[in-house]
Amino acid sequence: MNWKDILKAEKAHCGSEKTENEEKEEFEKKLVGNQNEIDANNDGQITGKDFEILRRKKVKKSIEEEILEEVEDEGGALGMKNLKDIADKKKLKETLSSMEDREMIFEHEDGDFYTHEPKRDKKKR
Repeated sequence: MNWKDILKAEKAHCGSEKTENEEKEEFEKKLVGNQNEIDANNDGQITGKDFEILRRKKVKKSIEEEILEEVEDEGGALGMKNLKDIADKKKLKETLSSMEDREMIFEHEDGDFYTHEPKRDKKKR
């Protein structure tokens, strides 16, 4: 057996070179360009789970945007009757609750929603 046969049999390399399999594995692991934005669960792969997460975020965001647009159209305050066409009742309540937690909107004791925290009138003397 000569040295060429030995190298072919072992598929040896000096260590600085990468085998074809190593190069392929390294290429498959890297996300390129803006693919890391699509990788919603940060597992290094783009899968159906990533798209499911992104769809949920998009739906929630669009409901929030519609609510804020409606509040703006109504002059900064509105009641639930103005929001009934935006989404079903359950999704609407979840979104409103989330927005309240993040202080994007505020609920008045009468049930109206505001984009700013309502100021209380000081008692007149």
